[in-house]
Amino acid sequence: MLRSRRFRRLGSACLFLHFAQAAWSGAVSADPDRLLFVRAEDQRSVLFSSLDSGRSVFLTAGSKQTLVGPLDRTGFVLMETSGFGLTRERFWRDGADLPATRFTTQTSVVVGHQWNLPRLFLAGFLGPEILHEQLTVAGQVYRFSQPRYGVKAQLELWSNPTRDTLLTATVVGTTTNASLWARGSAGYRVATDLYAGPEVTAYVTETYQETKLGVHATGWRLGILQGRVSGGWMITDEKRPGSPYVSVAAWLRL
Repeated sequence: MLRSRRFRRLGSACLFLHFAQAAWSGAVSADPDRLLFVRAEDQRSVLFSSLDSGRSVFLTAGSKQTLVGPLDRTGFVLMETSGFGLTRERFWRDGADLPATRFTTQTSVVVGHQWNLPRLFLAGFLGPEILHEQLTVAGQVYRFSQPRYGVKAQLELWSNPTRDTLLTATVVGTTTNASLWARGSAGYRVATDLYAGPEVTAYVTETYQETKLGVHATGWRLGILQGRVSGGWMITDEKRPGSPYVSVAAWLRL
């Protein structure tokens, strides 16, 4: 009699776990946006990298770490970014318009706060940045500049106004080279967690400016990697014809 009661209790427990698992699986499949915004509770950092290639080239890599709580919760965060840039510019010297190439390295450590709201993710960062530059004018290579120290500010927005639409915006400003970079995009869901649509990017410094118009695919997966790929047409100034560009970004949550 005792053994039969134990078997009944064990069977009831297994049946309960079976129905609980089925209910959880149904909840996940009913809300696929969970796969995009809600991650495991132990994920507190993300590694990221991006490459923008065209008439100019920018390579960036960094990491973001939460200071309190999981990665997708509202709270304070720390972000480190290092980047390399190569821009082709025009340099005036002795009344002549000469071709110039500017190589730049930038490193920043910023602290910020992020807000995870219903269908809306906002983040703001502020912190120090250091920059080095090397200029080549008409084939003459100059020495690296003395390090410049300044302040970097960054704002990010990621929103799903509806189940099948995506809006993103990022603005980065720094005092080290008086630059402003901004990107905005809109997308429509074409597959699970994959959005495609138009994008526009602008970058301005005291000596250089560019505008990019293109299309993007955001949310692709390759194993444990997620990313974005985009391409289109870029314009630097009125003296040069436009040229194509390609941009690839990837991130890994840990």
